[in-house]
Amino acid sequence: MASGQGHGNMSSGMKVIRFIIIVLNLAFIVVGIALLAIDIYVIRDPKIQQLHPLLNPDSATNQSKSLSNVAIFAITFMVIGGILIIIGFLGCCGAIKGFRFLYVLYAIIIGAIIIAEIIILTICRIYYNRFKTELLSKLQESIAKYYVGTPINNSTFVNSISFSWDFVQFNLQCCGAANKTDYLNTTNWNRTNPYQLDTTLIVPFTCCPLNATKSWNDLPTNMSEASTCAITGVNAYFEGCYDRLGDLLAAYKKYIIIGGVIVGVVEIFAFIFAILLSCYKSDYYTLQT
Repeated sequence: MASGQGHGNMSSGMKVIRFIIIVLNLAFIVVGIALLAIDIYVIRDPKIQQLHPLLNPDSATNQSKSLSNVAIFAITFMVIGGILIIIGFLGCCGAIKGFRFLYVLYAIIIGAIIIAEIIILTICRIYYNRFKTELLSKLQESIAKYYVGTPINNSTFVNSISFSWDFVQFNLQCCGAANKTDYLNTTNWNRTNPYQLDTTLIVPFTCCPLNATKSWNDLPTNMSEASTCAITGVNAYFEGCYDRLGDLLAAYKKYIIIGGVIVGVVEIFAFIFAILLSCYKSDYYTLQT
C-alpha cells in the first residue's frame, strides 16, 4: 500500500513538472518569435540603415564582400530566435508525449546553450575595452578616409559613409567619433562653405545645432544657420558620436540585464526539469494514463 501511494505521488509530481516544462517551452517559443520580429525591425529601421555604412565601411565602399556587422547582427538574432523556437517545440513535444530521447536531446541542447552563453559573456567581458578601442579607431578612420562634406540641396556628391556621418551627427547631436577634432584629419573634404565661399569649414554643418526636425530619412535642405559654428567650431557639439551611441545603449541597459536574467533563469529551470523527466523513465507509462 505504501509502495502504491508513493508511486501515485511520484506520478502527480511528474505531471506537475511536465506542466511546468511545457510553460517554460512556450516561453521559449514566444521569445524566439519576438527575436525574429526584432530582427525584421532592425533590418527595416531607417536608423539602422544609416548606421550600416559606419559599422562596416569596407563593405559600404564595395572593397569587401564580407558580411556587414549589421547583417551579422540580424543573422545572429534570426539564428537565436529559430533555435529558441525549435527548443520550445522539442520541449513541448517531449513533455506532452513523454519521449525520453526528446528530454535527453532537449537537456543537452539547453546545457550547451548555457555553457555557450557563459563563454560568450566571459569573452565579452575580457575583450570589451579592446573592442571599444578598435571600433573607435575604425570610426575615426572612416571620417579621415571617406568624409567629403555635408550635401546641400543635393548639389554635393557624397558616399554612403559620409552621408551616414551627417545623419548620425544631426540626429544624435554629436560630432565626430571621439570629438570634433576627428575632422582635422580628413583627406577628401575640401571644406568649402556654400553659404560663404570665401571661408572654409572646421566642422560639418551637422556638428552644429540646427533648428530642424530630426529625421533619419532626410537632412535639412538649408543649413545656413550653422555656418558660423561650422567655420569657427564654436558651439559645435562637444560629445563624440561613439559616446553618444553608448549613452543611448546605456539607457536600455537595465532592460537588457532584466531580459537576460529572465532568459537565463528559464533556461536553468528548463534544464533541471528536463533532467528530472529523463531520469524518471520508470514513470513514463504512468504519465500516459
